[in-house]
Amino acid sequence: MGVRFTEKYQIVPAYSPIETTEAKESVFVALKNAQWVTFLLQTGALLTDSNDAILVTVVSATGNTTNANDTAIPFKYRLSSELGTDAWGAITAGTTAGVSLEATTDKQANRAMLIDVDPASIPALDSDALYVYLDLATTTITSGAISVAAFIEPRYPQNANLTSS
Repeated sequence: MGVRFTEKYQIVPAYSPIETTEAKESVFVALKNAQWVTFLLQTGALLTDSNDAILVTVVSATGNTTNANDTAIPFKYRLSSELGTDAWGAITAGTTAGVSLEATTDKQANRAMLIDVDPASIPALDSDALYVYLDLATTTITSGAISVAAFIEPRYPQNANLTSS
């Protein structure tokens, strides 16, 4: 008997839970063997100031480090309801400019954000892309806890999945 979920999906801790005031990038997820990539971003308490925000952008890259050729790409996302409930918001389009999660906008603190990326759509946007990652810009954040996990649907699911890094 196996662990069904981990045999059908690769789960990659993409950014360890941390309270930060600095911009961060998640780990880079390789597109080569990915049928689909979903990032789960979780935010903790944000202050009530409208400047307390996290700008979330999905970025494609040619290597597994940031460089000037990285390309912001459009994506789809859903924002969870408040902590302790199981409702999710509508599927929404995220642009190349990203999506801002703000403390004063609809109480967006203490939420989860599911971000879907279709690897098949990336070559039309960035023909050299080999990786995708989340850019978390926090230039105005006063305080905020964040974490990211990547859920990858591999092309060839198996007990020991092919590497995604």
